[in-house]
Amino acid sequence: MIRFQDLSIKLKLISVQLFTTLFILAFFVGIYLYSQYRQFETTASHRMETLCEILGSNSISALLFFDNDAAVDVLESLDTQPDILNAVVYDHDGQLFARFDRKNHEDYDWGSVISEGMFAGDDDFVLTKRIIFDGLKVGWIAVRLDSSNRRVAIIDAVSQSLLLFIAGLILAGLLSVRAQKPISDSILTLANTAKKVHDTGDYALRVEGNKSKDEIGELVDSFNEMLEKILHHEKHLEDLVAARTVELEDAKTRAEESDHLKSAFLASMSHELRTPLNSIIGFTGILLQGMAGPLTDEQSKQLGMVKGSASHLLELINDVLDISKIESGRLEVHGEPFKVDLLLVMAVSSLRPFAEKKGLVLKHEIEPDLPHLNSDKRRLEQVLINLINNAIKFTDKGSIHVKCYRQGDSLMIDVTDTGIGISEKNLKTIFETFRQIDTGLDRVKEGSGLGLAISKKLSELLGGTIYVTSQVGVGSTFSVVLPINLEKQADED
Repeated sequence: MIRFQDLSIKLKLISVQLFTTLFILAFFVGIYLYSQYRQFETTASHRMETLCEILGSNSISALLFFDNDAAVDVLESLDTQPDILNAVVYDHDGQLFARFDRKNHEDYDWGSVISEGMFAGDDDFVLTKRIIFDGLKVGWIAVRLDSSNRRVAIIDAVSQSLLLFIAGLILAGLLSVRAQKPISDSILTLANTAKKVHDTGDYALRVEGNKSKDEIGELVDSFNEMLEKILHHEKHLEDLVAARTVELEDAKTRAEESDHLKSAFLASMSHELRTPLNSIIGFTGILLQGMAGPLTDEQSKQLGMVKGSASHLLELINDVLDISKIESGRLEVHGEPFKVDLLLVMAVSSLRPFAEKKGLVLKHEIEPDLPHLNSDKRRLEQVLINLINNAIKFTDKGSIHVKCYRQGDSLMIDVTDTGIGISEKNLKTIFETFRQIDTGLDRVKEGSGLGLAISKKLSELLGGTIYVTSQVGVGSTFSVVLPINLEKQADED
């Protein structure tokens, strides 16, 4: 069912005017019918009063001399009044003195006379009145009038009123349709313009055609002013966005230039640092081998620490050099076919002593009959060593499982550990450069925070990616996804 508030403004205005007219018409029709009824009753009462006065006066002598026949003759004069059904005269004691009955109404029972007055029945009026002579009551007279035509008169009045009612409604409807037009047209124009602005986003649109000075005119003027302000603000905002965009592009260009300069600087400095570090490592190795003479146990211990620190520093510098080359776009990968299972076995074997030193089990599982992988062998080996080494570093007990298998046109390598795991909030940042989960002064794990970032970027250069699933306290699985054929992947890209 449609609610009134859901109707259009045009239908609302017409409905309000029609309902108002309907109420007014019903009110006045009711008053008219009531007045017709009262008018009929008043006319009958006056007529009966007059008849009773005349008949009572003419019956006084008959009552005083007890002449019943004379009283009957007086009442017989009512025979000329066709709507008078019965009439009766009583003496001063209330005893029937004379009576007149029209044909077919002889059986009407008057009863006893108690008081004077007019009484209305369904189809008649009865008026009882005292007969006064010289200030004394000498008898009573009662007249019964036929009022059945009252119903016909009321029906005629209702018919006339209904015709006037319908005519009034039709006229009111026509006037309502015409009267609401100036109001509804202005509001509909305003609503349509607002909808067009919403649909098109064109704030240059305006509500036209309304020149009224009433509240609707003020509303239209305010709406147009609001659109003008929004349009001005939008243009200002566009200019501001354009200016900010230029500034951001300049800032981006400067940042990219700065990043390239940084990467070039790091690459240059890495080369400069690697030469003396390699010399330190080499000469320390010569001393430890006793080629320069025998060493005491303490000297061997100290030189071993020097060599270990230098080797660790060299690893960090190599990582910085790799990430710098990648970010500066100077690192290239070269695809060549090789057996990935041999590469995986060599990587696991080289790191197994470090795992066993921590009491960990390092095992691998390789799907048989894997095809030759066409990729950069050296960079894939770097990725595998980074992931396995990372797993060893963050696992204190349990095992590390390296699994290699084919999935469609891709090669999958999963490195699963039973280490500390990674929280969900850290999963989004572990592949960022210089980012470590265990950061701060209490950090106990060594590293630059570049291993995972380098592995991710190298995997992407090889046409694949790395993703991780982890649960704190249970362990993590790093999955490398690579295309079987790097050249094919490059062609598709």
